[in-house]
Amino acid sequence: MALLGVALATVVSFIASAVLYAIPPVSRLIGARSTPRPGIPVVVQMLLVVLRSLVMSLLVLGLMVAGGWHGAAAGAVLGLALASLPAVLLLGSVVHENTPIPVALVHFTDWLLKLVIIGALVGAFT
Repeated sequence: MALLGVALATVVSFIASAVLYAIPPVSRLIGARSTPRPGIPVVVQMLLVVLRSLVMSLLVLGLMVAGGWHGAAAGAVLGLALASLPAVLLLGSVVHENTPIPVALVHFTDWLLKLVIIGALVGAFT
């Protein structure tokens, strides 16, 4: 049953991310301020986004099992706590790599949404 939650969390978090980046102001901001890596087809980029969500879903599952935690609420709280990791990394990119703050905030929002969704869905099946 837990693997069903992982699969569902992976797909739903991917869709939530796609919706966020499709919002016109977000799309304009990212389009104007980000530089896509040349030579990587869009299909490959999207598959890597799915893979990243899958890896995070499996991590959340592993942490929930190791901690003996169950339920959507516990999973959502775990996802919220895990959002501190991309926050720290994105802060580093702002400080050390001159990533524009609005871009970093969009990427953080993306990971915050994904991790809470992943946590809630994986937790619901754990």
